[in-house]
Amino acid sequence: MYSPQQLFQFISYAKNYLELQDVEFKSSDVLLDPNKEEDVNKLIAIALAEHRDGDVPSGFAQNIPGDQGRSRGPWQIYGSTWESVLRQYSVFKNVEDINDALDDPGMNAIAAVIIAQYDVGERKGIDNWSTVINDPFQIKANTGDFIEAAKQYDTNLIENPVQEQDAEGNITDIPAEPTLLSNRNPVTGNVMEEESMSIANMASDLKRAKVGGLFKNNEEVVTYSGNRVRRMSGQQINNEHKNLLADVNVGDLSNQEIIDLYSKNVHPYLSYSSSFRGIDMQGDGQNIVDLLQNKKFSNRDNFYVPGENKVITGEQVNQRVNAVKSYMYQYFLNKKQEEPLEQLDSVYEYIFRTAFPYIKVEDDVEDAVGSTPQAMPQAFPGTELPTPQAMPQNNSTEAAPGFLNNLEKILRVKPQGSKVRKTEESVNQARDFLNR
Repeated sequence: MYSPQQLFQFISYAKNYLELQDVEFKSSDVLLDPNKEEDVNKLIAIALAEHRDGDVPSGFAQNIPGDQGRSRGPWQIYGSTWESVLRQYSVFKNVEDINDALDDPGMNAIAAVIIAQYDVGERKGIDNWSTVINDPFQIKANTGDFIEAAKQYDTNLIENPVQEQDAEGNITDIPAEPTLLSNRNPVTGNVMEEESMSIANMASDLKRAKVGGLFKNNEEVVTYSGNRVRRMSGQQINNEHKNLLADVNVGDLSNQEIIDLYSKNVHPYLSYSSSFRGIDMQGDGQNIVDLLQNKKFSNRDNFYVPGENKVITGEQVNQRVNAVKSYMYQYFLNKKQEEPLEQLDSVYEYIFRTAFPYIKVEDDVEDAVGSTPQAMPQAFPGTELPTPQAMPQNNSTEAAPGFLNNLEKILRVKPQGSKVRKTEESVNQARDFLNR
């Protein structure tokens, strides 16, 4: 079941995708432009009307087939009617079954926006929904109960669904995830595996960052800078992203500029929690370190190197990481802390300095940058990429040569104000996780 907040997020996702496909949105009494608040309200109201309680809003849209299985998803799209239109778009082109695709709420939202923009034939735009064509619920008139119910969303809030519903109508709870970024890639078995990033993925994350939507405001975020792990609030990073990207139109950026902005301003941050890529930390977190220590990148995959602006193979990444793994593993063991938050910092330091720097990418990223280093444009006036620093010394081990190959070139967006304070609650929470 999806609230107006979640429906708004699906529409935003659809808008971002279609903008990357160079769709120019039109607006009229029946053609809905997802850039306009009034039209977004109407799109949400349509979904609410498709899943109404009698003639009044239930407050939610469902994701179960209607009309004997022919209409699908929150917006009740008829796959058989719209398949030829939808398959003109890359996201639908290669799906095996159009109805299965429409059961995905994000793709259902893309289809809904495409249909709301459809300007061919007698029935245009939202008149393609029978619940709207004669306007019994005053949606076209932009008034009434369904429009009012549709307005219950916050453009600056990211709300993850708490339940999901399968095609048979069975409802199950969704475990809470800290961020949208973490939702993208549930891990199954290999802690080093992550989804490949395409230009479209990077642009979508930049658009979320532009509206301050990458992290929950009340969560802690972590990055690595100046030879130490730094913590800050999600609200700080979200606000800085909004300020930094305020005058940036992501749709006007070149592929190289998108890669540059993403690698400097989105990639360096992780949610600060007692799990990494779906794996819970046990005891002092050494299970995460052990998993990363023994995992390798696939030689078939390609990785973008922030700071060097080039793409290298998984085999080359393994060569780089292997050069520092032994040192970093011993460094982690020697640095074990009694204080829970400091111990958690040690786990994240190992993550940032081994597995994390390299971004697994699709072929379009490699096409944009090639494999030859290029000059890196500055993301924003006045920012500088820090010079690579030496491995921090301890009493037992020498620094490995060529440490991390320019990891320290990853841009650090400095937060306003002081570092997030260690509250008694956060200390106790970390102690609970690390002492299980």
